[in-house]
Amino acid sequence: MINNNQKKNKVIFLLDMDAFYAGCHIAKNKNLANTNLVVSSPNRRSIILTASYNARKYGIKAGMPIFQAEKLCNNLTIVDVNFQLYIDYSEKVFDLIYYKYTKKIEVASIDECYIDVTKVWKKYGSVKKLALEIIKDVKNKFDLSCSIGVSTNKFLAKMAVDFNKPSGVTVLLEKDIESKIWPMKIKDMFMVGEATEKILINNNIKTIKDLANSNVDFIYKILGKRGLTLWNWANGISDDVVEPDKNDLKNIGNEMTLNYTTTDYIEIETLIYELSSKVSDRAKKRFLSGDTISISLKYLDDNLTKGYNKNERKKHITKQEKLYKSTNNLEEIFTIAKKCFYDLWKGEPVLLIGVRLSNLKNMINSYEQLEIKSWNYENIISINTNYSNDLIYDLKNKFGDNVIFNGEAYNKYKTKNLAQSKYIKLDDIHLSNDQLLEKWKK
Repeated sequence: MINNNQKKNKVIFLLDMDAFYAGCHIAKNKNLANTNLVVSSPNRRSIILTASYNARKYGIKAGMPIFQAEKLCNNLTIVDVNFQLYIDYSEKVFDLIYYKYTKKIEVASIDECYIDVTKVWKKYGSVKKLALEIIKDVKNKFDLSCSIGVSTNKFLAKMAVDFNKPSGVTVLLEKDIESKIWPMKIKDMFMVGEATEKILINNNIKTIKDLANSNVDFIYKILGKRGLTLWNWANGISDDVVEPDKNDLKNIGNEMTLNYTTTDYIEIETLIYELSSKVSDRAKKRFLSGDTISISLKYLDDNLTKGYNKNERKKHITKQEKLYKSTNNLEEIFTIAKKCFYDLWKGEPVLLIGVRLSNLKNMINSYEQLEIKSWNYENIISINTNYSNDLIYDLKNKFGDNVIFNGEAYNKYKTKNLAQSKYIKLDDIHLSNDQLLEKWKK
């Protein structure tokens, strides 16, 4: 069932950087350009995060353990993860789109963004000419390759982008769904992971066409609300609204995989503190605070584990605690994260630790509700219900929070990255074993 009623007046791009992490290293060091390059964390259990297109010719792909990749290619070039490098390039690309082409940009990940070009494409002659201009601009300015999927909604744009990589443009409209999307295996559909694929295959839904033609009530029964979304997408029904408001992080987390397992509680507490410090710093840079703090752990007994087990890598246990009011304070984050850790830990060898702050809110235009018991005379006389407060409320209600500020809020707003704040300069999201060792030496 193809949806023929959906509006077709939107033009949505999905810009996707090609082999982004590898591309960043090559852009920085041209000597890597013709090598079989892979990016991986520097520890003995490493898996590949990104493989260059040269390396992919050998069958090497993201998620593959290094030892397997080395069997496929005997002259593999391995570089360590450098998240600050990726963030710097990511911010440059997103800023280019925001300041030169359109402010209707929604950052989907570090290497992807949706762009609504409905009102700007005509001045470039055609939709495809605009897409090619952006690809050329990114290449010339940053020596990075990207591809663009074009459609009338976000799902089809996302599906389109993989049809012609690298440096390609693909236009995919609703009329193309039956011929181009429906024959695809269900595992190749956006947002269908291993667990969802297994459920669908077990119910004899093997292609996107099978899903599109299934009874929607049955899909809801086996997959819940997520199933309704997938069923709609398979039938060409998707959101066409690019939302810049989503360009703030929904949660801020840092985790670290150790080069070794440890049961030393002092060492573990130190790691939790370092991770909490990263989380706090990143929240403060974005003027964000959150009221939910969680710890994530992964155990592994080196004496019992042999070889590589993909499912074992994914097993994390978590514990979270909700606060009375939101925070980005280091000591508060550390205290709660440490408490959650001891609620979980029974002395097992720890391989991975993560700290996360979630349920975030923007502090620039937020106000704290005072408890009545905390009021004093000065509090009470400062409460103002005059015309100016009513006017400010009405303006924000009609035009959004960013239409009017007090002085403090305006200073914060000026220092915030207006294009997006998910990926910003000097924002070290990765904490490596080497970083810790260097710090502890001091």
